Amino acid sequence: MAGTALVTGGATGIGRATAYLLAARGYRVAVDHLGDEAKAKQVAGDIGGIAYEADVADIDAVESLVCGVESDLGPIDVAVACAGFDVDVPLADVTEELWHRSLSVILGGCANVIAAVGPRMRARRRGSIVGISSELALLGDENHVPYVTAKSAMIGLVRSVAREYGPDQVRVNIICPGPTDTDMLTERWRGEDYRRSIALQRFGTPDEVARAILDVAEWTWLTGQVISPNGGVVIQ
Repeated sequence: MAGTALVTGGATGIGRATAYLLAARGYRVAVDHLGDEAKAKQVAGDIGGIAYEADVADIDAVESLVCGVESDLGPIDVAVACAGFDVDVPLADVTEELWHRSLSVILGGCANVIAAVGPRMRARRRGSIVGISSELALLGDENHVPYVTAKSAMIGLVRSVAREYGPDQVRVNIICPGPTDTDMLTERWRGEDYRRSIALQRFGTPDEVARAILDVAEWTWLTGQVISPNGGVVIQ
């Protein structure tokens, strides 16, 4: 299976690894970024894809992005909503701006990708959408309330859309990665005690998470599911 894939947040971290793996599988890959032009262009150059810049929190920007990708590379078969950010801050210090930005980028970004690619996929009666949440959405965590709230809401979003899109053969799933060795894994999480608390006693790699994303994206008998590659941080 191959075709065209869109990865938001594709310039760095898990998104970057996913873009490379999709290209290796034969996809034409669109690498979306916000403010990471050099990194996005490097990824796109390496894989023969195209870099685009769009703020996923802006539905009009995402609609324009999807129109551009489909014009340049063809109908989108796989969309990976990976754009996001995190701020380590106690709830008492969370500002209205941080609340708004967390919800609009993390939850809204996934919703906007679905809103832009979903109708096109439904019309073609094929397609796969994968949202990237976090294992913290399954656990909760102090000092990350806006982030965890938005990531948790993504689960409800994806499960509901999967039911609505299912009759049109469009699959919608969500990945909840555990602690992964990217720039978002701050020093707070890198302590030896925490590492040893993980069942596998190590952090995941972006490539390992990307493999899970690709497997889920191509798994034709899977929709509305929460898949959590987390090394045993969450066992359920």
